[in-house]
Amino acid sequence: MIGVLKIGGGAGIDAAPALENVAERVRSGERWVIVHGASAAADALAARAGVPVETLVGADGHTSRYTPPAMIDLYCAAAASVNQTLVSALAECGAQPVGLAGPNVIAARRKSAIRARRNGRPVVVRDDQTGTITGVEADLIERLVDAGYTPVVAPVALSEQYERLNVDGDLVAATLAAQLNAETLLILSNVPGLLRDLDDPRSLIGAIPQHALDAHATLARGRMKKKLLAARIAHTAHIILATADRARPVDDALSGGGTHILPEEVAHAAHAG
Repeated sequence: MIGVLKIGGGAGIDAAPALENVAERVRSGERWVIVHGASAAADALAARAGVPVETLVGADGHTSRYTPPAMIDLYCAAAASVNQTLVSALAECGAQPVGLAGPNVIAARRKSAIRARRNGRPVVVRDDQTGTITGVEADLIERLVDAGYTPVVAPVALSEQYERLNVDGDLVAATLAAQLNAETLLILSNVPGLLRDLDDPRSLIGAIPQHALDAHATLARGRMKKKLLAARIAHTAHIILATADRARPVDDALSGGGTHILPEEVAHAAHAG
């Protein structure tokens, strides 16, 4: 079976422990696909170029990155740089990584009209270069994994009009997990998992069956809400939301750390036991 690991691209996330940990597991015979984010790297590159970083607040209150034409070049450059850095680190750890930073690995449809609020006023944004994922090259990735490689996928997509698009890395990982029939989807970020109280890490929800996601969706805000949406795509996988801030974050998550969103058959068996 294949596991999909998403390493967040937010500020303050150190990917090195996760890469060392997953490389060790790959050397022992496991098969993993890695997806990464690029938000902090894109922000840093934009700051150096003097391009303002903006966000959009949707009608549902969800905040997302605004990627106008002036920003898409910087975003793609940042994603490629992060991809190369992760590939280099994995190779140093003894894995055989393959960087997939080209947008032709992920297909998406550009969001041509986004209803949002700017300075408290409703607007319709028509130049955003973000996309809704419509497909992934799962066959290519599976062939690479079968050949002993560890694919490292960047969150950049291509539209039918050949536009480069910024896509959500969590949703890329979840879509891949579904298409690859992955056993596990592990999302590592700078939060410990799904919390009942965002200000209290002790309120961590340790495990939840997938059918209960709707009941708990109101507990998620911002980043965690996005991860819940991603989790629901890969409905056949064991999904784990956990922190990257551990010496061995993959081992820690797989052994019970973070929030485990269980497939129905697993949750039923656990309840019956």
